Amino acid sequence: MRMLHYWTGLAATALLALLVAAALGIFGAAPDAHLVAGLFAAASTVGAHALLIVFMLVSGRIVREAMRTRPLPAELLDEHNRFFAHKRAYPAAGLGAVAIVATGVLGYARHGFGWSPAVHMLAGVVAVLYNAWAFQQEWRALRENQQLLDRTASSLDAIDRAHPEIAAAAAEARARESFAPAKSWLIVGISAWMPYLYWALVVWRGDFSRMAGWMLPATIAVSVLALLCAWLTRGVRTALE
Repeated sequence: MRMLHYWTGLAATALLALLVAAALGIFGAAPDAHLVAGLFAAASTVGAHALLIVFMLVSGRIVREAMRTRPLPAELLDEHNRFFAHKRAYPAAGLGAVAIVATGVLGYARHGFGWSPAVHMLAGVVAVLYNAWAFQQEWRALRENQQLLDRTASSLDAIDRAHPEIAAAAAEARARESFAPAKSWLIVGISAWMPYLYWALVVWRGDFSRMAGWMLPATIAVSVLALLCAWLTRGVRTALE
């Protein structure tokens, strides 16, 4: 399976979770159910946006390294320059994540500032609609990026077959200095439990019943998403400049 397939599955899950959370809030379901659904929706949505941005950055870094070590065709270089100059998916992904976080914050505005619940409801509807549009934009950008990577890989394979000495030099350079993003995601996935364990073991001295109800689901969601990113990027290594 390709990254496009993984991301599409995560984005579809996030969009479905957003719709469920919105429906629970609009139709007045139990507050706890709306809160849990909202936390899962927010975590999965931010995770989908983050996965796209990370993949774009990693793939762009790999392509730049390939351009530095191999003589790619000029038309392919121009296509890469045009694609990465536009960066269409970055603003959509960033604003989508911000919209979801802002909606979650506004959910407590009624208690903290005395605002009407309609503010949170309106923000939620806008966030769901915007993220649905953003996912569509990101899918198109990711598909275009994948096609560009496929053409680049074909060109690189042709160059390596025609010039084995170039392939050997590039492999040696990658082996000397490289970065594995999966390790960073693994650290994030494990570190996500640190705040939860600190509050449970240090602040509340092992009394887990005094923990806030949202903290465990949020910790699990962040940890699972980070570990998913680690699994998706396993074996990926990108050269460092």
